[in-house]
Amino acid sequence: MNQNEPKVYERVLSILAFFFPFIELSYYFSAKVFLSTESSFLKSIYINYINKFSNFYANNVYFIFIFMVGVFMICARGTLPLSKYVRFNIIQAILLNIIYSCIGSIYSYFPVILRESAIGIILANFFYIGFIILFAYSAILIFYGRVPTIPVVSTAAKLNVQENQ
Repeated sequence: MNQNEPKVYERVLSILAFFFPFIELSYYFSAKVFLSTESSFLKSIYINYINKFSNFYANNVYFIFIFMVGVFMICARGTLPLSKYVRFNIIQAILLNIIYSCIGSIYSYFPVILRESAIGIILANFFYIGFIILFAYSAILIFYGRVPTIPVVSTAAKLNVQENQ
């Protein structure tokens, strides 16, 4: 094993950081995605698992936000002895969370007729499935010890990590 290669716990922490944007996106889009399908299997996944995360987020939104900001500040300032690799990936996940929060808020202000139409369902599916693909891409690269490159987000994360070495 190369000395510069990330350790297993660093990889696990980096992958777990993507739980923030997953909960955010699930809060805004999962009901639309999973309940608009005819598949009883997907509906049961939503009801038994994803809906519980969404409800937890809805009930504790301020606590989760404060926790996330605290984690961001710790990673940006480098106050804990975490490697640059972990800090970079955590900051990327939190920045994705912020982006999805903005997208979800904008989506919720769409007129009801647009949100409930085929266009609204397609948009919800696009954002939700797009994140799942982005998460899979990031998780695979992190699993192999590489850094996922996400346009704009990676640059911003790199600036935050390099700022405080």
